Amino acid sequence: MTTLVAPTPEAGSKPAQIMEAAGALFLEHGYSAVSMDAVAKRANVSKATLYAHFGSKEELFRAMVACECANSVLTNIWDEAMQLPVTDGLRLIGRTFVRFIASPKALGLYRMVLGEVLRQPELAQAFYDSGPAETFLRGSQFMAEAARKGELAITDTDLATHQYFGLLKANMHMKLLLCLSERPGDAELERFVDAAVDLFVKGYAPDKH
Repeated sequence: MTTLVAPTPEAGSKPAQIMEAAGALFLEHGYSAVSMDAVAKRANVSKATLYAHFGSKEELFRAMVACECANSVLTNIWDEAMQLPVTDGLRLIGRTFVRFIASPKALGLYRMVLGEVLRQPELAQAFYDSGPAETFLRGSQFMAEAARKGELAITDTDLATHQYFGLLKANMHMKLLLCLSERPGDAELERFVDAAVDLFVKGYAPDKH
């Protein structure tokens, strides 16, 4: 696993200033169209300062992706979800996940990485390992714990995790990625998640007989 590793820079520091500028430019114009000169200008730093912290645009992009993954709201919900009744835990995971993947920043990051897949496959792998794979792993652990408690009748936790996140993303995420639809409002997202949770819990309901 080629996990991206980059500490979150201290707020107000030069690296934080640079990464904020780079992130805004990448989201506005895409990775390939952004130059280090443009980043330095947006961050209001010299090129010497920029290169002192990030040796290349690729390194800067990697650091930005790593920090976005590390600071994702998804990293903070798992312990709480484990302590809740399974339906409530699934709702917490589902609502947090759907709001995150439907956010403009997350969609922009996905589009950037997809745009670089052929030129930089190692960057795509590192992004996956640091973000989606971590979410899948924690989701699988949640499923295993629900099965251990007898709350869900799951024998294949990986398959169940694929199915749950698949229900959550459905066709909505693809249409958002392709700019074919507007982001649904929070009420509509919650309705969408609640329906997925209800279907999933019914499908994996323990046999009471």
